[in-house]
Amino acid sequence: MAGSPRIKPDSYQQWLTHRDTQRLLALEAGWLREWVANLHGHHLLYAGIDNQPRFLARSRLQHTFSMSLDWQEGVVAGDGRMSESAWPFADDSLDVVVLQHCLDMSSRPHQIIREAARSVLPNGYLIITGFNPYSLWGTVRWARTFSTRLPWITNPVSERRLRDWLTLLDFRTEQSCPIAHTWPLTLGSERVSRRADRVLAGAHWLPASGYLLIARKTIAGMTPIRPRRWQIKDTAFGLAQPVASRDKTPENLHVG
Repeated sequence: MAGSPRIKPDSYQQWLTHRDTQRLLALEAGWLREWVANLHGHHLLYAGIDNQPRFLARSRLQHTFSMSLDWQEGVVAGDGRMSESAWPFADDSLDVVVLQHCLDMSSRPHQIIREAARSVLPNGYLIITGFNPYSLWGTVRWARTFSTRLPWITNPVSERRLRDWLTLLDFRTEQSCPIAHTWPLTLGSERVSRRADRVLAGAHWLPASGYLLIARKTIAGMTPIRPRRWQIKDTAFGLAQPVASRDKTPENLHVG
């Protein structure tokens, strides 16, 4: 697997069953649900570590779908599968792309960002969650350099580095929020730990284990013109057929 050579599907599947992983997914689902519910448009793509992203049910976009990556083979079906470095979508064809720790799972995260930036139309959104390498969690990860288990074999991209990439790709950071301050530690009980992380979300005085970043594609002087059909490039990446609404003429874009 070119994108994530060290991450094996069986290791990923086992990690999903861990209590601390379920806690992280539950926390992030709450934050992502709030953002997804406030956006409008035609097409929302989700790619990430959650094998059951139920928060997508709150999406107000006309077409919400998920795509799996190579390291999720046999674990996440999604609506199709795609390569990290070559997405099967036309330029400027997606209104919103949600990447939940996809960058952390890849040895070439800049390729994922490049493909996402290419696929998002002007004024569209990128919503990204990632691990913070400059945190207590990052320190533990560094101490476990030779580990072969998740989440220690991930390749976290710092928020500052991600912001630089997005700026070069004509994206403006709308909001960023430090999240999961106490994760994966347990403070007495799971209930107390989850509440502590919800209360601390957004606090900058304490290093957080992760971050949530929302960026918007802003290219001056460009007005998006929608094609008569939502085009998908011909690929051999196993895209499921159909991926919805291909026979309908999209209406004018409205992104909240």
